[in-house]
Amino acid sequence: MTMHHCLFLAAGFLPVLIIRSYEAKQAIVTYDTVRTDSPTVQGEIVVLHNTLRRGVIPPASNMLKMSWSEEAAQNANKLSKYCNLAVSNALKRRITNTFCGENKHLTTYLTTWSNVIGLWYNESKYFTHGEWPSEDDDITVDHYTQLIWATSYLIGCGVSLCCHRILPQYLYVCHYCHD
Repeated sequence: MTMHHCLFLAAGFLPVLIIRSYEAKQAIVTYDTVRTDSPTVQGEIVVLHNTLRRGVIPPASNMLKMSWSEEAAQNANKLSKYCNLAVSNALKRRITNTFCGENKHLTTYLTTWSNVIGLWYNESKYFTHGEWPSEDDDITVDHYTQLIWATSYLIGCGVSLCCHRILPQYLYVCHYCHD
């Protein structure tokens, strides 16, 4: 096995190990442990994004470091309260001087942000740099590409309990803002 193969394998396992270390810290998930008005939760979301973004293959030469945006978080939180999984209107995701992309995840149970972000990141197995899946393919990489978009540098997330269905659901939303 060549050094290139070892590096490739190590890079593939690194995100899994990072996500699992965050999961171990948050064995019991309560609404308070996922609310993004907590600086601790904000920090974990930012650190996890930056760690995963640093590990993309091939490495990005222009990948910007993410920082928390309170304005983007307020928008994400407000949109999560609508409990609508459809992509929101771009004008609702606008912050001062820029627009933001969006990732959403709907679940019937509380889960950690690392699990949600890990699900989005796991779409990387369907992603090939320089190619885009055909519309005929039954796969998506949209969440992954949003997460690793090189020029995104601000992130804000929110989660809401949606009780207007038979079972309660939780909608996790992150906004990714770029130049």
